Amino acid sequence: GSIYLPQKLYGEVTSPLYPKPYPSDLETTTVITVPMGYRVKLVFWQFDVEPSEGCFYDYVKISADKQTLGRFCGQLDSPLGNPPGSKEFMSQGNKMLLTFHTDFSNEENGTIMFYKGFLAYYQAIKNCGQPQSLSNGDFRYITTKGVTTYEASIQYHCHEPYYKMLTRAGSSESMRGIYTCTAQGIWKNEEEGEKMPRCLPVCGKPVNPVTQKERIIRGQPARPGNFPWQAFTTTHGRGGGALLGDRWILTAAHTIYPKHHNKENDNANPKMLVFLGHTNVEQIKKLGHHPVRRVIIHPDYRQDEPNNFEGDIALLELENSVTLGPELLPICLPDNETFYGQGLMGYVSGFGITEDKLAFDLRFVRLPVADSEACQRWLQTKKDTSPFSQNMFCSGDPAVQQDACQGDSGGVFAVRDRNRDIWVATGIVSWGIGCGEGYGFYTKVLNYVDWIKKEMGDEN
Repeated sequence: GSIYLPQKLYGEVTSPLYPKPYPSDLETTTVITVPMGYRVKLVFWQFDVEPSEGCFYDYVKISADKQTLGRFCGQLDSPLGNPPGSKEFMSQGNKMLLTFHTDFSNEENGTIMFYKGFLAYYQAIKNCGQPQSLSNGDFRYITTKGVTTYEASIQYHCHEPYYKMLTRAGSSESMRGIYTCTAQGIWKNEEEGEKMPRCLPVCGKPVNPVTQKERIIRGQPARPGNFPWQAFTTTHGRGGGALLGDRWILTAAHTIYPKHHNKENDNANPKMLVFLGHTNVEQIKKLGHHPVRRVIIHPDYRQDEPNNFEGDIALLELENSVTLGPELLPICLPDNETFYGQGLMGYVSGFGITEDKLAFDLRFVRLPVADSEACQRWLQTKKDTSPFSQNMFCSGDPAVQQDACQGDSGGVFAVRDRNRDIWVATGIVSWGIGCGEGYGFYTKVLNYVDWIKKEMGDEN
């Protein structure tokens, strides 16, 4: 017959009359039930059942979820029969069945043998539940799909190539993102514990990088994915900017607080519109603007000094993170002086003004970093009194008409780091004289990296 044990979180199961010898010619099934959402874990503490070849005569059969988990006989520490040993048996659902079968005789060579039967303990094991969803990532089951109870395993991954998983220094590649359901009912990773993995934006890796060998005299149309960090801003006219991480825009302070405006006429926070993710002005506007949470202007910037562009750098924190993809990716920040060598080629992109009319498509020019002393001398000949400081650099070549125009203010000077194959924002379009003539002057981003990281809370 069947014995139904009351539903409990733990308990014991024994053979009839245990610890006295069990009766012969018997078949009983004990049904163990634990609360819904739990699994049954069972282990034998004592086991003494008549051994036979294939456990044909006396045996204990364990089954759960319509499957047989094993058929056992013999003694725990004897090689005869098929004893269960210290193995843990586990159900997927909340039920387990123990069938105990004995034949009509325990006689061996005329001697009656007495076997005590068994003592087993069971406990309810927690279900960890559906794994938390991962921002900009996903997970897959390593163990049975959809099973979320004790010892189930899943692996998280990030949406590559736009995001990568943040892991501790020295953490093993093989354990990355693997979480296992513990007996406490918590998903845990061997190295990170309960902490969820994080998917961080990958910077400076355009899916469709620009490949230009020859020098471009005039601006050239950019293809989708050439400059996926490009932002289009409208505050006082058009400006540019570049995406850092997935919710920050790097731009020039003067695009937000221009020199020719006096502070009194400005609202404390001018109406900032930020657009991302397209190379066409009409289309980028259709995608909708990204609301700005706060505007951070560098403390050295002086709006009231018309010719002083010191500290011409600002950060815009967006209200929401953007979802990265082939046409929307951040650019990296520089980490050393080699990005400022004379003659090093960089790219300036923008929805600026070309030949006196507004551009409707993103365009770019390729320009060399110029010699600072040559730029200084050139300013003197132009009777320009703007200070050219250590926090700036210049690019272009007065012999060639091709500099960025004023509509591109706030856009970045992008350089490819050949060693690491990443693109870096070394400068921000700051000031220059006219459009397409002479040198252009840029905020030297390297000198502000610590400030940028501090303001961004080092999140990237």
